[in-house]
Amino acid sequence: MVLVIQVKGIYYDLKIRKAVLKKIGLATKFSMIKYREDWPEPEIKFPRQVKVKTLMSGICASDLHQIDVNLSYAASILARKENPFPMGHELVGEVIEIGSEVEHLKPGDRVVMSPIAHCKAYGFEKCPSCEAGDYQTCYALVGIGDGSELEETYGGRLGFGGFAGGGFSERFLAFEGQLTKVPFEIPDEIAILAEPYSVGIHAVLKKLPKDTDTVVVTGAGIIGLMIIAAIRALGSKCKIITLARYQVQVEAAIKLGSDKVLTERSRDTLYEEIAKLTDGELFKPALGRKILYGNKGPDIVFDSVGSEVTIDDAFRFVRTNGTVIIVGMALGAMKKVDWMLQVYKELDVLGSMMHGLEEFQGESLDTFILATRFLNENQSLYENLVTHKFRVDEYKKAFDVASNKGKYAAIKIAFDYR
Repeated sequence: MVLVIQVKGIYYDLKIRKAVLKKIGLATKFSMIKYREDWPEPEIKFPRQVKVKTLMSGICASDLHQIDVNLSYAASILARKENPFPMGHELVGEVIEIGSEVEHLKPGDRVVMSPIAHCKAYGFEKCPSCEAGDYQTCYALVGIGDGSELEETYGGRLGFGGFAGGGFSERFLAFEGQLTKVPFEIPDEIAILAEPYSVGIHAVLKKLPKDTDTVVVTGAGIIGLMIIAAIRALGSKCKIITLARYQVQVEAAIKLGSDKVLTERSRDTLYEEIAKLTDGELFKPALGRKILYGNKGPDIVFDSVGSEVTIDDAFRFVRTNGTVIIVGMALGAMKKVDWMLQVYKELDVLGSMMHGLEEFQGESLDTFILATRFLNENQSLYENLVTHKFRVDEYKKAFDVASNKGKYAAIKIAFDYR
C-alpha cells in the first residue's frame, strides 16, 4: 500500500482564456487561482532539488497583481512552464528532504528562498547574465540552458524555467541554489522579510546614495520600507523623504530611518512640499502639473509603486540630471507618463528587478546573504512589520487585508503554517 500525502495550497492557473475574461471583467475575483486541500505532495525529481516545509509565507504586491491580471504582458515570458503552479515567494521554511547532489543543506535547516533558479542552481555553465552576477536576468528564467544533455533532463530548451514559488503551499520544491540558510536567532516573523529586503538592497545598490544626497522613496509598503532600511544598513546618511499613505506606514518609515514622511494626497501640494524640503524650484508649464527644474531637488527617487502616476510624479519632482529607480510593478504599457521630461532634464532612469550578486565593501555576495546579515544585526528594527497572520485556508480574508492595507492598518500579511 502506497501512502499518498496531500497538502493544502494555492496554485496559479495560467490559462489565456481565463486571463482574458479576468482582464475584461467577466471573471470572478479568484478565478486565476485554485485552493485545494488535496494537492499531491511534491516529490524530488532532480538531484539538486530540496523539499521544504513552509513555516510562514508573505503576500507580495506582485501576487495580487497576478491574481488581478494587471501585470505587464511581458511578464508572461517569465511564467512557470508547468500549470497550475504554486504561488508565494516571500517565505521561511524548514528543509525536510534533499536530492542526491545537494551539498550544503540538510533536513532541519531553516531557509529562505529566492524565486530565481539561475544557471548554477540548475547545474548549467553560466550564461552571460550569470557571469556578470545578474542572476535576476538569467537566461534559464526563459528556458535557455547551456545546450548540454542536462538541459534536456529539465524538459529541453524553452521547456523549463520561470520564477519559482511555493510559499502558499504546505510543501514545495526548490533548487539548493535558490535557498539561503537562516541563523536560528532570527525569528520566523523577521526571516520572512529576507526576500523583500533583498529587493530593497538590490535597488539601493543600483545607485547607493551619497551622504549629501536627498532621496525620495515613493510608497511605504514593505518594498518601500525595505528600501529605507537598506539605505541605512548599507551605510548612507543621506536625507530620506518618504511618500506614504497610512499612519502605520508613517511610523514604520520613521523607525527604519526616514527623516521625513509626507502623506499629502494633492499632487500640487506634494510637489510644493518636496520643493520646499529640497530647495528646488517649481515651474508651471502651459498645461499640466508643475515641474521641478534645476540642479536642486531630490537627487534620487526610488519608486516602490511603479504606476503611471508615480513614475510621472518622479520625473516631475526629481532634480535635473537626477536618477529615478523603478522598483514597483504596478505598471504596464503607459500612456500618461511624460517621457520628454526624461530628455529635457537628462534623467537616468533605471529598473531594478529582484536580486542577484552584489558588490559591497570589497565583497561579492548574494543579496540574500546581505539581507539575512542585516536582519540579524538589528532585529528590533524589523519587529512587528508582519501585522497580520492567517491560515492558508483563510486566503480570501488574507488577500482582502493585503488589498486594503489602510482599512486594516496592515504592512506585511502572511500565511502561517506553524
